[in-house]
Amino acid sequence: MSEFKNLPSGWKVVKLGEIGKVINGLTYSPDNVSNNGLLVLRSSNINNNSIVLNNDDVYVKGISKFNKTLENDILICVRNGSKNLIGKSALITEKYKDLAFGVFMAIFRSNYNLFLIHIFKTNTFFKQVKNDLGATINSINNSNLLNFKIPLPPLDEQEKIAEILSTWDEAINLTINLIESKKQLKKALMQNLLTANIRFPQFKDEWEETKLGNIGVFKTSSVDKIIQKDECIVNLVNYMDVYRNTHINSNLKLSQTSASNREIENLSLAKGDVLFTPSSETPDDIGHSAVILSDMPNTLFSYHLVRFRLNIKNDIVFLGYVFNQDKILKQFARLSQGITRYTLSISDFQNVFINFPNLKEQQKIAEILTACDDEINLLNLKLENLKKQKQGLMQKLLKGEIRTCYVKKAM
Repeated sequence: MSEFKNLPSGWKVVKLGEIGKVINGLTYSPDNVSNNGLLVLRSSNINNNSIVLNNDDVYVKGISKFNKTLENDILICVRNGSKNLIGKSALITEKYKDLAFGVFMAIFRSNYNLFLIHIFKTNTFFKQVKNDLGATINSINNSNLLNFKIPLPPLDEQEKIAEILSTWDEAINLTINLIESKKQLKKALMQNLLTANIRFPQFKDEWEETKLGNIGVFKTSSVDKIIQKDECIVNLVNYMDVYRNTHINSNLKLSQTSASNREIENLSLAKGDVLFTPSSETPDDIGHSAVILSDMPNTLFSYHLVRFRLNIKNDIVFLGYVFNQDKILKQFARLSQGITRYTLSISDFQNVFINFPNLKEQQKIAEILTACDDEINLLNLKLENLKKQKQGLMQKLLKGEIRTCYVKKAM
């Protein structure tokens, strides 16, 4: 492989089978599944190259013989419905030893794993994964995995490389944890500020309760993604644009479609409009919303969304928060109807209750929550930069293009 040309003196190219072994996962039946018992690690338990626990984790009982995870094993996804998940891996820490792992997973066990876990994140490794995927089943078998070639430096340099990259991982994980803490703080503030559980001392007025139908007009759309030759080209706000954002402005990159003159007249977006998602696969995930923060000429909303245009004056930044609070979302979930897909009608939206403070209190609440978002956005930017820096450094360190004596640690 061209990646292995010009390796430093003392480095060698080896097959994984020369330095370790693959251990297969557990096959179990539905009868073994229990609410507690032995945890079976699956692909969903690997996130950002770390082991995580989830609400839908699988536990089994009645199994006496199985291959246990050991500290410093590498857990690898070797079979999955999605090709993108094949090859993702995580190092088993002391916390997750003595557990089982599913049949779609495998363990690679080697004395070099503190170094190899970084190799398993490189383009060199994933190119071999991609080349060996089955034609009809997304999988890599044991023999193929053991034939993967990797560059192996002398032990002392392995240890130095692993130490350097581990400091970057620590910086990344610290930032991830800080982002999560800030999100939890924002969530707590929203739950209290948007329900008047906590109020600023300068505000004494009672909040007004009303139905959404009393303060604005809902509108559905007929605009799809198909471009018709005899129509005008317009920008289109789609379902995922609303699902992923609470505030939308002209900086958001939008798709384009075509619309008739009548659709442009009736379905355009204006500053202060609120868009809702009226359908979902589950009732708990319905009714997400985003407010339009600025005038967006020649921009319409898709037929997967509902527009709400208010007829009373409100702080538009506040609107992006108040409609996404738990109290509102729970009403949407309760009103939604369906079997395989849940929907909300215009009448459902109109009958949802909401509490509004006066304009100045709205502005104060929006100021606090915006400050939280600004902190989170800055931390996300820092996280992305750390990941990019680490990825670039890792690719060069693990090819010997940069030697450890010239690298400063991240922390």
